[in-house]
Amino acid sequence: MIKLAVIVLISLLLIIFLKDVKREFALILTIACAIILFIYVAEDFFYVFEKIYSLSSGIGNVNSYVSLMMKILGISLISQFVVDLCRDAGENALASQTEIASKVIILIMTLPLFESVINIIIGLLK
Repeated sequence: MIKLAVIVLISLLLIIFLKDVKREFALILTIACAIILFIYVAEDFFYVFEKIYSLSSGIGNVNSYVSLMMKILGISLISQFVVDLCRDAGENALASQTEIASKVIILIMTLPLFESVINIIIGLLK
């Protein structure tokens, strides 16, 4: 965590300095720092995915639901990353469209889950 904090603080100082001199370089540095942080955290994130999959693999149908949850979590994190980069670049319209697109994708992915829940409720009511 200390290494991560040092990278962010150094990048932040450079970005603040570059915003006054060359705004384009500040944006490039922001994107580069964000990608480095994402890659650094991604390794730990995949470890968590593997652990959750191994814990759920012994339980029948739960594995497909865990897989769906992990995919949705991944989409959420990646879309938030892209939205933040768009907002940092001053592209608020593109950021909003990215948020809407990710929500629609997540909704489409969860439709089978909603269908299963509705079928269970209908089965209980009969």
